Amino acid sequence: MDSSFRNRLVVGLVAMTVVILGGATGYWLLGDGRWGWFDCLYMTVITVTTVGYGETLPGIDEMSSARTFTMVLLVFGTGTLVYFASTITAFIVEGELKHVLAAQRLRKRIDRMKDHFVVCGVGTTGRHIVKELVATGRPVLAVDLDEGRLKELLADHPRAELAYVVGDATTDEVLEQCHLDDARGLAAALASDKDNLFLVVATRQMNPRCRIIARVAEVDHAERLRRAGADSVVSPNFIGGMRIVSELVRPSVVRFLDQMLRDKEAAMRIEEVTVGDGSPLAGKRLGELEIHRRFGMNVLAVKRGEAWTYNPGAEHVLEAPTVVVVLGTTEQVKELRVAAT
Repeated sequence: MDSSFRNRLVVGLVAMTVVILGGATGYWLLGDGRWGWFDCLYMTVITVTTVGYGETLPGIDEMSSARTFTMVLLVFGTGTLVYFASTITAFIVEGELKHVLAAQRLRKRIDRMKDHFVVCGVGTTGRHIVKELVATGRPVLAVDLDEGRLKELLADHPRAELAYVVGDATTDEVLEQCHLDDARGLAAALASDKDNLFLVVATRQMNPRCRIIARVAEVDHAERLRRAGADSVVSPNFIGGMRIVSELVRPSVVRFLDQMLRDKEAAMRIEEVTVGDGSPLAGKRLGELEIHRRFGMNVLAVKRGEAWTYNPGAEHVLEAPTVVVVLGTTEQVKELRVAAT
């Protein structure tokens, strides 16, 4: 509820309370104690609501001052009641309307998504996946049973290309809403390894080209997920252990990577750009391309097939298909991807 609606409801409620209590007090004073407080309150309520029961207080028809008071109470009370009722009606109608319009906007955003990333499960792990994808300018579709978590993510990133689907990611109905046939990748970050296994199988059947990364709680289940179709499997427990070792033996490297990910102004990332067949960059030397001068980035490594070349020199030739690993900002990476297309 926004502040304007809240203020209108409070004003209407206070006004109605003042009118009813004031009317009951007025009748009680005019009657000089001959009418009970509850009878005065009842007379006020049926007057303000215009139910038409007549004058229920004995002898009120003989008091011109009481009838004058009733007329004044009718004018102010009816106006206050109409204002209060219209405010509540507007709150209900506009609230429902906002909900319907928001749902329509969300559906249109999902329908427009192409080459997007689907994140199933936005718990402790999934939330970080969504935030990093958004930070690097990727379109993201989040799926979870908890609508509150999804709305929080959307509220935290109002300008991002982010949408969500509320439901069980292991059901065909929900997966169909995710447009998996157009998805570039999927992160299976559900709490259960069994659910992630089902999700991997279902996604691979719907989109053989989709890159699937699965979260695994038990390391022993990793190979089963790979055989089911996952391109890669990530164990938070294993990574946590490796992180502890890194903090012990190479703390400065860890600090560098952490600072790079957290620096919102620089927004530096280690990214990959694919140089495919027909790319303007294919067949050219790195020195000839002058990637650092043109795009402001450093080339850290080049991968062709399964072979890696680390810190390649200026004479290295980019033979398609090749993956170039660079260090740069999100915008710089986008420019290089455009140039490589």
